[in-house]
Amino acid sequence: MRIILRVTLLVAAWAGLAFGPSSPVTAKDYYEGKTITLFAGYPPGGGVDNEMRLIAQFFGKFIPGNPNIVAKNMPGAGGMALGNYLYIKAQADGLTLGMPGRSGFLLANSVGQKGAQYDLTKFTYVGSAVSTNSILWLRKGTNIRSLADLKQSKKELVLGGLNARSQNVVVPRVLAKYQGFPFRAVYGYPGFHAVLIALERGEVDGLFSHEGSIQGTRPDLITSGTVVPIFQTFPIEPNVPVMDSFVKNPREKALLTLLNAPSRIGLPTLGPPAMNADATGVLRAAFQKMAADKTFRETAEKRGMNVSPATGAELQAFIAENLVSVPDEVVKEYMSYTKSKKKSKKKKKSE
Repeated sequence: MRIILRVTLLVAAWAGLAFGPSSPVTAKDYYEGKTITLFAGYPPGGGVDNEMRLIAQFFGKFIPGNPNIVAKNMPGAGGMALGNYLYIKAQADGLTLGMPGRSGFLLANSVGQKGAQYDLTKFTYVGSAVSTNSILWLRKGTNIRSLADLKQSKKELVLGGLNARSQNVVVPRVLAKYQGFPFRAVYGYPGFHAVLIALERGEVDGLFSHEGSIQGTRPDLITSGTVVPIFQTFPIEPNVPVMDSFVKNPREKALLTLLNAPSRIGLPTLGPPAMNADATGVLRAAFQKMAADKTFRETAEKRGMNVSPATGAELQAFIAENLVSVPDEVVKEYMSYTKSKKKSKKKKKSE
């Protein structure tokens, strides 16, 4: 009878991932010898992939049982492809997690993006380790070295981006309208690695991107002076102006507040909806231990990442408060910046 009872309890615990204090199966029992698959919503070589692989390198060491973590990529639609997969198809067993991305993924519900089959508020948020400071980087060859130079410039500046609704495309378009900056955003690049290659070839003049896009993948472009920082979203880099210092129009501020919300969130690591509460607690606690680890922080900083962790509960609350109900007029104007057709890279190269 005892053997039958124990087998029954074990089956029930494994089926429900129930490893709470009263269960005979502990977190270590469940995760030991297991593999967690961690997806990035963008292709290899960019900032999202870079941060995902940093998490994959360290996270398993802090989870009881030390499971193996396999890093994979599921690019598409600015992170929405991975978001849809996690929401609809992935098992909520604590063994499939993802880092879909920032603006494309996080803003989809706010602006009614077609193709987003998920409800952002229903994902299981594990945590975010790195807040994101976006910077306008321009090629040295543009001869623009400062915000003052940019304000005086009349020459068109082509900025490379990922998709029509991503922060790296829409923010330059907002600034072009309200500030008069001579930006023309082109998009369709699969990842920032491709944008950097285009920059080196002279196909684009710069990019508006989060820090890890360059510091974490091609820091040589910064140290060599190939790219120059002109302004930033948050006051992190010394001697680089902050966007708030020159953005004064109330509507422009409202648009940029919406667009920069994903930067404040960073890159959330999340799981499918309705993930077991005990599994969620274990993963969230492990994530915070990882984010506080000295070696993790030093490694992140070497890759150009600003470690500023947020808990899963904090992410859940921030998203519910800031990315669910957005004024219609702000959404309408946001949408007006996403309708231009992308520029053919072949045509651009021949110009």
